[in-house]
Amino acid sequence: MVRGLCLGLLDVTLVFLLLRSVTGLLLMDHQRDAEDDQELNKAILEMLHINKVSASHQTKPHPYMRRIYQRLDSLEAQDFGTSDGTLVQSFRSVDGPHHASAGWIWFNVSSLNPSMLGAELVLFRKTLHSRPLSVTVTLHSVAASQGALTESPALEERLLSLDQRPSTGFDVFDVSSVLAVKPLEMVGFQLRYTDESGSLVLHEALTQSLYCLNRGSLSEPLLVLYQAHPLQV
Repeated sequence: MVRGLCLGLLDVTLVFLLLRSVTGLLLMDHQRDAEDDQELNKAILEMLHINKVSASHQTKPHPYMRRIYQRLDSLEAQDFGTSDGTLVQSFRSVDGPHHASAGWIWFNVSSLNPSMLGAELVLFRKTLHSRPLSVTVTLHSVAASQGALTESPALEERLLSLDQRPSTGFDVFDVSSVLAVKPLEMVGFQLRYTDESGSLVLHEALTQSLYCLNRGSLSEPLLVLYQAHPLQV
């Protein structure tokens, strides 16, 4: 009888130890799962934080581009289609080639879509003259292709009122003819001025005075490419 009692106590002890072991293993698994969940949650939070920070540092749309987007939305709303003058690409100004002359506004267009047929140079007029004054501005371009620089004839000539800003704030020049160069890697533009007497004005200094040329600024020079003719904004 004593022997049976001892065996019964031994069985109870074994069952207790077994239950304790199983409970311990379950607690360890639960703790491990909790730690894994905590690490996962931490990773998700870090990822969300990175995305949030990255999104906050994304370059804001150029003010002129916002006008283009609004114009395209208006055309789509009127169901005129988007094949005629639909914006496809835009480029901000960059440093020019090391062998290029100073006083040019450069754009890297090596990723240019070959279907582009229209192009605009967009410059924000940052200053106005205090008195009525006009100059004649002539726009010139130079294309960099396969290591060679090729300057084109004048693209456009217009009278510029230095005491008046366009309604959009931007002087916009049609430079579609530069797209004739194939393949086109970089393109530069220069404004040259003559006063009312016909005398040549220091073009580089006047361009820097008139326009926002700082790369990275919200209204830096912009080159806009279209599938057909430029949009009217």
